[in-house]
Amino acid sequence: MLVRLTPLALAALLAACAAPGLSPGPKNLAPAQFAQLPAPSPGAATMTAAFVDDAQLQRVVDEVLANNRDLRAAAARLKQAQALADAAGAQRLPTVGVGASASRQRAPNDQGQFNNFNSYNVNATAAWEIDLWGRAAANARAAGYDAESAALDRDAAQLSLAGTALNLQAQLIGLGHRLALAKDALTVQNQLLDLVKARVGAGRGTAVDQARAEALVAQTSATVPALRNAACLTRLQLDLLRGQPPADCDKADSDPLPAMPEPRLVSLGTLPDPAGLLAARPDVKAAAARAQAAAARAHVAWAARWPSLGLTGQIGWSAGRAGDLFKSGTQIHSVAGALNWQFLDFGARKAEETAARAGYEAAVATAEQAQLTALQDAQGSLSTLRETELQAAAQAAAADATARARELALKRYEAGVADFYSLLTAEQDRLQAQDALIQVQAARATALLSVHKAFAARLTAQR
Repeated sequence: MLVRLTPLALAALLAACAAPGLSPGPKNLAPAQFAQLPAPSPGAATMTAAFVDDAQLQRVVDEVLANNRDLRAAAARLKQAQALADAAGAQRLPTVGVGASASRQRAPNDQGQFNNFNSYNVNATAAWEIDLWGRAAANARAAGYDAESAALDRDAAQLSLAGTALNLQAQLIGLGHRLALAKDALTVQNQLLDLVKARVGAGRGTAVDQARAEALVAQTSATVPALRNAACLTRLQLDLLRGQPPADCDKADSDPLPAMPEPRLVSLGTLPDPAGLLAARPDVKAAAARAQAAAARAHVAWAARWPSLGLTGQIGWSAGRAGDLFKSGTQIHSVAGALNWQFLDFGARKAEETAARAGYEAAVATAEQAQLTALQDAQGSLSTLRETELQAAAQAAAADATARARELALKRYEAGVADFYSLLTAEQDRLQAQDALIQVQAARATALLSVHKAFAARLTAQR
């Protein structure tokens, strides 16, 4: 079992076990601290607490982790890599085999006369290549790091898919609330339209007011199919992640509407520092493991340029009759050593070593890029969370103010001290502010989820 190493320990390990002259491993690119941290909200949960504390959201994540085909493929690749690592490790040990044979042949004797001969053989052989230059050990290390990176890739895929599923579910809930808002607004606006028609019929309203009321109803009605389609497309994406056939969007549209997620802002005292982030992210650790595998393969290519030493041994019995086998006079045995060195290959193995070293340099660059991506992801998610917290507070105040303004405009219109245009404007402002508030609430939930995902925090509740 390989020990998982942080990026800080990677360079030291590579220097110890890599081919001579190999450049240092990936640098640790973590800054001292993150900037633009959001302020924690009252009663904030810690990063160790689950983002998901809702049964429906939990069920979505469970279905994704259980049925997603990409995760199944990642698990199969891990099993494959582990088997290859076992095979590579076994190559460092002696091989032992047994065999038996029987033959009949016709051949001339010393006088040129042809006779028939029987031959029976039973033998056991053993072979072992002495690992003079560490080639077999390096090959086993490379396969082990391949298995390590496959396991980390699976972990990263689980984290990514769980986060994506929660993101889509939050979007779906937000779209459902926007759709419900539009339908409720249509009910209110149709009531206003009836009120205007009654006033026009009584001679206290104008055709312009009625046309404006009808236009508002039509505009709001136009948003309903667009929201339904957006919800349907989001649901289809979620079904794909859950490994399910496409759902009937019309049937799902009648399902009970869940409450908007109420995310809990993390306690900043529990956020990992940048170095801790890199040590926790499975994608960063997977890239580091691939660099370690590339270093081991560079050692394999270097060791292939030098002589190899093998030992073989055999013990067996050979007789002309099957009944004579295992008698003392039929025993044969041998021990041999062989030294092989292809010192003249016109630069073929040198070129292979150069290619392996270049592969290592590419893996080091990729590992450093994975660090930068993780740091950018974390810093960006923190900035987004900070701004969406401020935006959500301001939008909630705006929604409350427009609701009060609409109520006052309705009373003034009914009292005859304000025209219908003021009421119409107030109703439009109320609808827009409420719709924007729902979108900001969904964005805030997504932003907090992005923080948990960026810091490789647990996204599901422990059950």
